[in-house]
Amino acid sequence: MYDNTRWDAATYKLKQTLSYSKLFICDILEFHGPEGTGKTEMLYHLTARCILPKSEGGLEIEVLFIDTDHHFDMLRLVTILEHRLSQSSEEIIKSCLGRFFLVYCNSSSQLLLTLYSLESMFCSHPSLCLLILDSLSAFYWIDRANGGESVNLQESTLKKCSQFLERLVNEYRLVLFASTQSIMQKPSNSTEGPSSAFKHPRNEDIDYRPYLCKAWQQMVKHRIFFSRQDDSKRNNQFSLVLRHLKSNTLKKHFFIIGESGVEFC
Repeated sequence: MYDNTRWDAATYKLKQTLSYSKLFICDILEFHGPEGTGKTEMLYHLTARCILPKSEGGLEIEVLFIDTDHHFDMLRLVTILEHRLSQSSEEIIKSCLGRFFLVYCNSSSQLLLTLYSLESMFCSHPSLCLLILDSLSAFYWIDRANGGESVNLQESTLKKCSQFLERLVNEYRLVLFASTQSIMQKPSNSTEGPSSAFKHPRNEDIDYRPYLCKAWQQMVKHRIFFSRQDDSKRNNQFSLVLRHLKSNTLKKHFFIIGESGVEFC
């Protein structure tokens, strides 16, 4: 049985973490952008916020992280936790990591089998509220090659993964964050400063060309577009544009990545 009051408080804090007011239980969010734009760092940021104890401003809930890119860096997560704890100790770090589960997948078929096998875990862990998948697009080119000229065969496994993910989210009242990488990028010619862009996010701030299966496209409720600032004076600054797909509202934020993790500007 799920503690809705606890989840309501957790989602409220996650909203604050993302500076986003439209995040709810059973939401599915896609982090989209080129490599090196801060998507995985933002996932570390969310993970740390969730597994930190309440006494340290965390949510004290469990997180399942599925790594398909083999980019996950446990030492990086530990470093972020150490910076956020008022008094870091091995015991507290171990306690935080006890709420964190990491799974690796090497193919879309293995991802599908993993999702099937993890259902019992959601049943036995009512505090497991956040599911992270980094990234959903990792096997796109392999699946495309294996499927030959048939689009249905190319997308078959990812379609099944998407449908099962949606069922898990709805049945176990999860929030799902999944990253996808942009394949093609349009040239950037924006010279606008942070304050102006923050106040007036535009469709031009978004470079999105859908290429994953329709099953995934249709289940995503919020899409967050990541980019890196081209201005040499702000080369350590990143931006994200949050789009609520139903209302088509946009909101832009800037952040930097330091040793302690993500910091919003």
